[in-house]
Formats: sequence, C-alpha cells, structure tokens
Amino acid sequence: MRMSSSPWRIATAGVLLAGVAYAVVAHPWLMSWGATRAEIDAPLDGDVVGEGPYFTRAITIDAPPSRVWPWLVQMGQDRGGFYSNTWLENMVTSDLHNADVIHPEWQHRALGDVVPLARAGIADLGSTGRGPESSLGHVRIVAVEPMRLLGNSPGRFVLQKNGLGGTRLFVRESEASQPPALARWLGWDALHFVMVQRMLRGVKERAEERPLFAREVVLAARAGWLFAAACVLAAHFSRQGRWRWLAVPLTLVIPILAYTRDGDAALAALLAVGGPLVGGLMFGRRGYPVFLLLTIGVAWIVLLAPDPYVALGLAFLAALALAALVTTGVFRSRTLFKM
Repeated sequence: MRMSSSPWRIATAGVLLAGVAYAVVAHPWLMSWGATRAEIDAPLDGDVVGEGPYFTRAITIDAPPSRVWPWLVQMGQDRGGFYSNTWLENMVTSDLHNADVIHPEWQHRALGDVVPLARAGIADLGSTGRGPESSLGHVRIVAVEPMRLLGNSPGRFVLQKNGLGGTRLFVRESEASQPPALARWLGWDALHFVMVQRMLRGVKERAEERPLFAREVVLAARAGWLFAAACVLAAHFSRQGRWRWLAVPLTLVIPILAYTRDGDAALAALLAVGGPLVGGLMFGRRGYPVFLLLTIGVAWIVLLAPDPYVALGLAFLAALALAALVTTGVFRSRTLFKM
C-alpha cells in the first residue's frame, strides 16, 4: 500500500499519536510507576497533613532494609551520586559519578544536612540568597529514621519490609514541590521519571549485588554509541568544509569532558547536536520530517527503557546493522522474499 505523498503529513500524524499516547497512557503510568493503588492511597512515614497530594513510585528489592539503607545515605553529588543516568546528568556538566561500593565515611546523615544535586557552579544557580538549602541545586535532609525513612535525598525514601526478607522502597514526593502544571506536562514529569526510575533500579542492583544487564550487553551498547559517533564524524568530514560545523557540538563536548571526564556524556552530546546538524546539511528541509520522527522514537526509548543508555546503544547497533544490510543489497535480493 502506498503511503501519503507528504512526509509532513506522516510526521504530523506521528506527533499527534505520540502526544495522545503520552497523555492517556504513559503519563498516568509514570506518575505512579511500580506502586499499587493501595500503596498510593496509604499513608507513609513522613507524610505531613496539608502537604499533599503526593505521587508515589516504588520498587521491590530482594534484600533487607539494612542492605538498602547504606546506598541511600551516601547519595549526593559530593558522595556516591544518585545511581541514575549520569550520561544525561553530565550533559549539563553536573559532574555526577555513581558509587558501586559502600563508603564508611559517607554513612551518616543528620537533620539539616544539605545534599548537592550538581557541582558547585551549577548548584549555586538559582540561589535565593538565604543559604545553600535555598538553592535550586540542593535539597535538605528533613527526616532521618535509620532503615525506615530518609527525606529529602532528593525525594523522600520510605523503606518497608515485605515479609519475604526483602524491602519495598518508595519514593514519595509532594505535587506542591514540583514545577507548575504546564511545565510538568511539557517535559518535567517525563524527565524526572526517567531519572527516578533509573535511580530506584540503581539502588536495587547495588543492594542485590546483581547488575541490571550483563557486562556483554553493556559492552555491545557502548559499541553502538561509538559506531554511531564514528558515523557522525565521518559524515562531517565527507565533504570539504563540512567539518567546520563540528565546532557547534564541540562547544558542548569540551566543557563536558573538562568538568566531568564523562566520555558517555560527551558522546551523547556529540550525537544529540552533531547528528541532526550533519543531517540537515546533507538532506536540507526534506530531512526534517524524518528527523522529527526519529526524535520521537528516541524520546520513547528514553522514557520506557529500564536503562536508556543501553537501549539507545543497542538501537544504534541495530540501525547500523540494518543500514549495512541495505547497502550490501541483502534486502533487494528476490530470494529474501520467497515463500
């Protein structure tokens, strides 16, 4: 069946479909990810009358609270990171690095402790002038009950035994503490969820001493990122004078490496900026609908994948393999379609 002759019609339909799917299905799901209706409605340690309504996310960890608690206590930019997507966090030069071992020197939190969310140069932005606890780049510890409650670091963590020797870990946040509704719907809720769900999975894999993915899978994903970056660089150098446009992504890549030394974040910045840029140089306006659809696809992968870095790396690897098959003519072979 022949598709519409207008690529923009296809792209517009894709945007509308993605918007409806997000509003109707994805958004309600991500706002209560992992939590049952009973858990969402039930009171949890640290709830304050009049502070709600709350939204709650949860995960089951096959380890007792005594093995989960140390990982929560050492959260912070100045400690063990947040066990989340550092490659995304460091794209804005946050200088976050996740710890994979428990550090005894980080095993104490007290009321009033300030937990930085990013390096000092970023964390100080937005300060109200009333001390570091008022900065947009920090949160303050307001509740500590060892093995039961820690808030806020960055959300309020509540630990409950699940009766099977494990832990039910909740993150509960007040809707009043979030940005205005319009900003939330335009992106904050989705971005915040991507980081929180990976954080919960990060705590789980460390407490259980069981990585989310096998080492071979992670290596394959990293290969996908490297191959994709190599393709972008090759495209920039494929025509005389085009290489000069690399100065645009390098304005992001160089500070990322200087502040964070995070190669994954630098690769992500190179692809996020350099990819669409070289695509625009090569295809012009006719490539915009395709870029729009690709952007939507990448956004859905980041939103839904347990680990967006691994998922995107494998997607890049699959796309490159498909491109190689098409280039070599495998899909044009009549024998491929024989019954």
